[in-house]
Amino acid sequence: MSLKLSSTNTSPYDYYSEGDGSAPISASVTLDNNGGTKDTNVVTSYLVGTDYNYTGITVEPVNEETGIDWKVSLDNSTWDDSIDPGDMDASSDDVVTTIYLKAVIANDGTVSTGNYVAADVKVTATENP
Repeated sequence: MSLKLSSTNTSPYDYYSEGDGSAPISASVTLDNNGGTKDTNVVTSYLVGTDYNYTGITVEPVNEETGIDWKVSLDNSTWDDSIDPGDMDASSDDVVTTIYLKAVIANDGTVSTGNYVAADVKVTATENP
């Protein structure tokens, strides 16, 4: 399947790494442990479809760290745990959809004071030739 996340929206695409951490989706925030939560900067990314017609697409950040809750959006306004960007028919031309990611981080000492987090994002779809 060639449905991947990229930091660029034109070919040649600059795809994020897939599990090896060499080019992660990353965001930053400075915590002061004064309570509540803080949002990281918003990361604009691009879901790139090539070669096939993709249906039933879901983009879902994987929240594995206590105190860090990744959110995803199609409009940079409504934030959810997962999104359905709609079908992408890339059987004849590449199709690119803009998505936005951010992390909401506990500012109460749960997460050590620092300013770097990286996301794992699961993309699922049905690939139709």
